[in-house]
Amino acid sequence: MVIGRLVENDLFLKTTAIGKYINLNGIQYKVVGVFSDDGGDNEERFIYMPVSTAQQLYGNNEHIDQINLTYNPDMNFDAAIGFSNALTKKLKDRFQVSQNDQRAIRVRNLANESKAVDQMTFILGILVLVIGFGTLIAGIVGISNIMIFIVKERTKEIGIRKALGAEPKAIVLLILLESILITIIAGFVGLFLGMGILELVGPSLEKYFIKDPYVSLNLVIGATITLIIAGGLAGYLPAKKASRIKPIVALRDD
Repeated sequence: MVIGRLVENDLFLKTTAIGKYINLNGIQYKVVGVFSDDGGDNEERFIYMPVSTAQQLYGNNEHIDQINLTYNPDMNFDAAIGFSNALTKKLKDRFQVSQNDQRAIRVRNLANESKAVDQMTFILGILVLVIGFGTLIAGIVGISNIMIFIVKERTKEIGIRKALGAEPKAIVLLILLESILITIIAGFVGLFLGMGILELVGPSLEKYFIKDPYVSLNLVIGATITLIIAGGLAGYLPAKKASRIKPIVALRDD
């Protein structure tokens, strides 16, 4: 037989299991291999033997009580579930089992579970989107308040610029660039912090079947564009307010 890595650890501790024997129900089985599985620890707790060996020990027949199979990976969930239902119907017809009998032939289709997980993931994605959108709005409001304070503190500077001939659009562009710069810096600090945390906790997520978590380039590009837009929105009203400042009033400001 071939045993999983964890079976070897449990039964043979620090020695190798290959070439040794395991007693199962009074029958001695020789271990000819030890396997590991990237799917997780559960898979490494199994023991496998050839069908021919099982037939010799437990009766030389063709009786099968379980079949595991895969379907075309190009199928969507609904097509996979339909395939399973059709297979169940054909098996019951083949062995003259009533279609209402739920025990004689049982079929477990993981597509049902995968569909439920996919629906849950979709709902979680919507929730994350709503929360993220709300957080983004809160950030825009916060940065907008900061820019209003900055404009107030720089009223005299803006007045001098306008007195020297600066056009309103130049003042608007100046405030917008500052707002976008602040937003991008804060956004990238959060992005790099998240990437660092993901890199730190990534190996511990393998037991949940999450392998190689990373931040894609498309996500970084999308985040950058979002930050630019958010910064522009946050600085627009303060920029318009700054462009309306009259030089004579600004120069008198204390």
